[in-house]
Amino acid sequence: MNLYLKYRPKTIAELDLVRVREAMQRIVASNKIAHAYLFTGPRGAGKTSSARILARVVNCENNSDKLAEPCNECSTCREILSGSAVDVIEIDAASNRGIDDMRELKEKMRLAPSSFRYKVYIIDEVHMLTTEAFNALLKTLEEPPLHTLFVLCTTELHKVPETIVSRCVQIGFYKASADELERSLQRVVAAEGVMISQEVLGYLVTQVDGSFRDAVKLVEQVIALGDNVDLARVESVVFRGSRTKVVEWINSMLDYDTKKSLELVREAVAQGFDLSYFLVSAMQSLRLSLLSYYKVEEEPPSGIAQVPVSVGVSLIKKIDETARQLTNSTMPELLVEVMIVEWGESEGSSSFSSPLPSSSSEKLESDSIVSDKTIEAASLRGLWRKMLATMDKSQYSLEALLANASPLKIEEKRLIVSVAYDFHKTQLESSRFAKYVEKMVAKTFGMPLAVSYQVGKSDTIQEPERDIISEAEEIFVS
Repeated sequence: MNLYLKYRPKTIAELDLVRVREAMQRIVASNKIAHAYLFTGPRGAGKTSSARILARVVNCENNSDKLAEPCNECSTCREILSGSAVDVIEIDAASNRGIDDMRELKEKMRLAPSSFRYKVYIIDEVHMLTTEAFNALLKTLEEPPLHTLFVLCTTELHKVPETIVSRCVQIGFYKASADELERSLQRVVAAEGVMISQEVLGYLVTQVDGSFRDAVKLVEQVIALGDNVDLARVESVVFRGSRTKVVEWINSMLDYDTKKSLELVREAVAQGFDLSYFLVSAMQSLRLSLLSYYKVEEEPPSGIAQVPVSVGVSLIKKIDETARQLTNSTMPELLVEVMIVEWGESEGSSSFSSPLPSSSSEKLESDSIVSDKTIEAASLRGLWRKMLATMDKSQYSLEALLANASPLKIEEKRLIVSVAYDFHKTQLESSRFAKYVEKMVAKTFGMPLAVSYQVGKSDTIQEPERDIISEAEEIFVS
């Protein structure tokens, strides 16, 4: 049997989501049952398992006088556990979503339970019902028979009409934390009597995005490898690739190194990588980098180069867009390759703000947004060219001045620009041009920056020599 089904929580105490467990315990302690509950939250969080537990709580033969944990031993509990209970009806709203289905449910609901105290209706993915079906369900929820209990489950609460929500007791499920996931996996591992190191379990927890179902499926794959499997083997066999490879690919993308990015994907496919997992892992790493910059996460993932925030956000969106299309693609590898080429062609076209840190030791000081060490000169020049292209064409003299200038770096919220001559510096700092330049810089660079000029050429930016007389004519003839 599938381990996730085998080790589904059977009692309230076994529920691993702390807030959900506490909510269910409050129901039992109150000794009162509402006529309808709405379980909301992401897939794999335990909504259906909790609904089945609630069905046993209200019908357990030992709970006739007072609500308590189900015994899971009486005939009623065993019938519900085996899925053979005629008084516990599970309905998939994705395939039974019409008004006729709701009318049929309403007719059957009038009948008393065959042997249980409550007839329990568990409607999964309730948000899939049609408008007409919701209206029919609403009438049922407004005047429910005393012997009926509804448990509605949904992953998309915003699609459930407010009129339905207001008539239910809502319990919110959520993505499991690392501790909650580990608690669940430890229970499975102990019951199976296998040895899986804490390092491997800790790694599995980071890969499933808070889903108990996905976590147990991965444990099942690890168990198939035998006892005491090391992390490297888990990565290479279960995931068909290591995090090191993912980080290497992320860095090649952030460097706009199209050739290397393509080579890494080809190498990954040849080694049997799951491209969907590969892209999701990349997004998770970039997400942690983003959150760590804003101090939501304490430590960013190690090994990822510093990048401007907007570059990281743009890459996450690009990868996510491709990952969504992989399932329906006849050539997933080609889809990823096209994404890489498009990303490489976009170099220098995006504005930026702050850099995502690559590790705690490399975080920038709070008063320094970006520095010459974290922003490539090519990116600055690209933005500078973009700014010149969008300037008011009537600003002839200013355009000539800026065309002969070179952006060097950004430090302490100030853009440092190199100019060749003192009179260029004097002109650009004048009230005639200063405000307009700062306005254009803010628009192009995506943030307000003071602009400072210094005479002399940068070591990293080589400008071709010009005819001084021609430059003077361009600047002063307008």
